[in-house]
Amino acid sequence: MVDFNNDTTITTPASEIVKILILQRRNDFIEANEVYLREKYSGIETPDHIIRARLMSLFLEIQAALKRNKKKDDYDEITALIQSDDYKDLLKAYTILNTWLDESRLIRIDTRQQYDRTIAENENESYNL
Repeated sequence: MVDFNNDTTITTPASEIVKILILQRRNDFIEANEVYLREKYSGIETPDHIIRARLMSLFLEIQAALKRNKKKDDYDEITALIQSDDYKDLLKAYTILNTWLDESRLIRIDTRQQYDRTIAENENESYNL
């Protein structure tokens, strides 16, 4: 963020701030889901309203980009799943959103290019090395 009272102000592009907010919303959902499951597995009757709210916040944060990049049927399915009272539907909606975030390279961790060593060997053979 910008601090106008500081001489060493560093500006951050809005797109980077939005990416951080999306990651925070995703993390909020994961934590709420963890609490829900912990209580459920402990035998405590647990409502799912918190995870529904967190999932809706994540959806609202990315819905414009999601609508632009997904097919209309997929977007409508996600919207319907988020409105559901069934925990399995909420989890399915999160899985779809998480897959989209991975495809968008926001949460992808395996970004290293795979190098095929046989290509170098073939090049060496072609140059008689």
